[in-house]
Amino acid sequence: MKRRRAVRAVMLSPDKRILLAKMQYAHRVPLWLTPGGGLEGEEDPVHALRRELNEEIFVSDWKIGPAVWTREHCLIFKGSEICVNEIFYLIEAAKFVPPQAMPDENENQNFQGYHWWSIAEIIGSDEVFVPEKIGFYLPDLIEGVIPDKPVEVGV
Repeated sequence: MKRRRAVRAVMLSPDKRILLAKMQYAHRVPLWLTPGGGLEGEEDPVHALRRELNEEIFVSDWKIGPAVWTREHCLIFKGSEICVNEIFYLIEAAKFVPPQAMPDENENQNFQGYHWWSIAEIIGSDEVFVPEKIGFYLPDLIEGVIPDKPVEVGV
């Protein structure tokens, strides 16, 4: 089994919305997930998040806040089992119009677009979100309740 470390951004706008990317992978339902991706080697997580955001959103000068969530999940990808350990960092950002495509052709094949979601939209939606309980954990962050240490949010 292969292990992978990843970082993700819980990017919140002043109007209390979170930026999520819609991804459609082969033989799976579409997923809405936070921007981010894998660390390269022993890369520092904050450095990796800046790099990933630059690759996906074309901006790298974010003020990256504290690590707020963690998540571990295992999946089969291209015939191999991979277990991913993710760290989610809070970023408070002015709302902006995200790009309509990703520069990496492999990621762009699965990318379906970005959307700024409100809590009400997430809770009322039939869409699939990652993490699945994002509607449960997100309100605390929106209200400024930052955990002392990152909270495990499940799959």
